[in-house]
Amino acid sequence: MWLLGNENQEMWNYLRKKYVIDMHHSRFGKREVYSDIRNDATIVPENMYLDNFTRIQNHLNFISYKGKLIVKKYAAIGAECIIIPGDHIPTVGVPQYLAGNLHINDVDGEIVVGEDAWVGAGTILLSRCKIGRGSVVAAGAVVSKPVPPYAVVAGVPAKIIATRFSIEQILYHEAMLYPVEERMSKEQLEVLFKENFEGMRSIGKSDMSEADFQKLMETKKTLGMPIFYH
Repeated sequence: MWLLGNENQEMWNYLRKKYVIDMHHSRFGKREVYSDIRNDATIVPENMYLDNFTRIQNHLNFISYKGKLIVKKYAAIGAECIIIPGDHIPTVGVPQYLAGNLHINDVDGEIVVGEDAWVGAGTILLSRCKIGRGSVVAAGAVVSKPVPPYAVVAGVPAKIIATRFSIEQILYHEAMLYPVEERMSKEQLEVLFKENFEGMRSIGKSDMSEADFQKLMETKKTLGMPIFYH
């Protein structure tokens, strides 16, 4: 748990009042202090595991019997998303009308949204998919298989169309987000790009105005978010 000064506590109270569903954290499989779920979500809290600094936008529909949703730190899930971590297996003698209630031969898995990933509005995440660290899922995509780190995926079914950043940008980006022991190395990134992103463009930007940089640092400080400098 992050320790809050008075200023940080006031900011968090404001955010909770404005955005967060009033649910006691003990109802969740795991829910850290700095996790917010916006309004009108349909969820199964005991199957949700939310790290610090995670955000779920309005109207999430998390459909689960025993399947898990794991959201890692710094990740965000857009509005109107549907997340289904399990499968109904067609079974002789079981009418479809009852399949969703009896859960006979159901297969329950888990869906992981990795650190610093963004899942766009209206996305559908299906059983056992894993969204890699730093990835971007375009609005309206349907994802049914793993997405590698720092990929940009789109479509039905979702396919890789770009990378979020170049290797050099990722090294700089992670130096600002993670302690040294959690960062991906240049060698790891080179292998990642060779196996997944050969010839693809990156969509991210590196430049930021001094005013925006100061705003970023002040917001991190206010929220108690770890600050690292390149």
